[in-house]
Amino acid sequence: MISWWRKLDTRGKALLLAIILLMICLFQPHMKLPKRVYDWLIVIDITQSMNVRDMNINERSISRLAFSKASIRESLRALPCGSRVALGLFTERNTTTITHPLEVCTHFSAIDETVSRVDWRMAWAADSFISHGLFDGIAKTAKIDDQMNIAFITDGHQAPPGNPDYMPKFEGKAGQVKGLIVGVGGLKPSLIPKLDDKDNITGYWELDDVQRYATFGMARVQSALEMEQQQADGMHGRNAPHGSAPTEINHANLSGQDQASLKKLANETRLNYLNLQEVNQLNDAFSSRKTSVWRMADTDLRPWFAIPAMCLIILFFIPATFLNQLFQRVIKRKRK
Repeated sequence: MISWWRKLDTRGKALLLAIILLMICLFQPHMKLPKRVYDWLIVIDITQSMNVRDMNINERSISRLAFSKASIRESLRALPCGSRVALGLFTERNTTTITHPLEVCTHFSAIDETVSRVDWRMAWAADSFISHGLFDGIAKTAKIDDQMNIAFITDGHQAPPGNPDYMPKFEGKAGQVKGLIVGVGGLKPSLIPKLDDKDNITGYWELDDVQRYATFGMARVQSALEMEQQQADGMHGRNAPHGSAPTEINHANLSGQDQASLKKLANETRLNYLNLQEVNQLNDAFSSRKTSVWRMADTDLRPWFAIPAMCLIILFFIPATFLNQLFQRVIKRKRK
């Protein structure tokens, strides 16, 4: 065996080693090794405003929900093996998890298929209280795992409009759960479509079809004189259906990405804000070192064998005269 090996020239040895390394790759070698991985709870807003078709892929208009799903599916391919992903849905006031954390390589097909099947018709209520859903999502993320990050994907559209005097305050510890608030949708308000059970547009929501007032609490602090006047008129502001002297929102039937509100929530919770406009933007966001952890994870060793094999194949095709000249130059420099 040794004598046979000695009979081979440099190019022959390179080719033989390359073949051996590529044959090892055929057995798909794996090993548990420490590596940088990422754990995410991805929450998708499935309220009706996410059906607004103001996003584009390949010059084709699609809904915010479809764009969000395409971005998530793209990002799954970029996550390294050993990373875990859980999925959740948001509507009304709650975030509901629909999968447990799953390893992205072993369960890639299941996660990808689940994301592709997410639909606005899964919503269990029509309202959309963004801050409630976000805070609930953060609380659920902390319960899943202290290493889990949250990505809350929404256009920020609040329906019905919220009374700023009664918006909920974040009661958790800001920054304890890391992650992103991902804003999706155009900044210019657009009409919200009405869809049938086959996802076809049958019309658009008009101003008279939606609630135009904050539906909770008094709009402002009242003086004793104002209260007495309302009682004389047979009504108390506390019991009014839309608060006392509500301000009408004259574009409540339109929806655009509410960047101001999302950035305010990001600042309150110490999450990062990302304006999602390109499908591949989530790739880098989900692979940020700030959200990574080191963990023993199953590692594919094929690149460790394939890359040296490629180098040896390149070496095989380099002319022998060139290698001899290069070798002679190196020897001469060492002697000097």
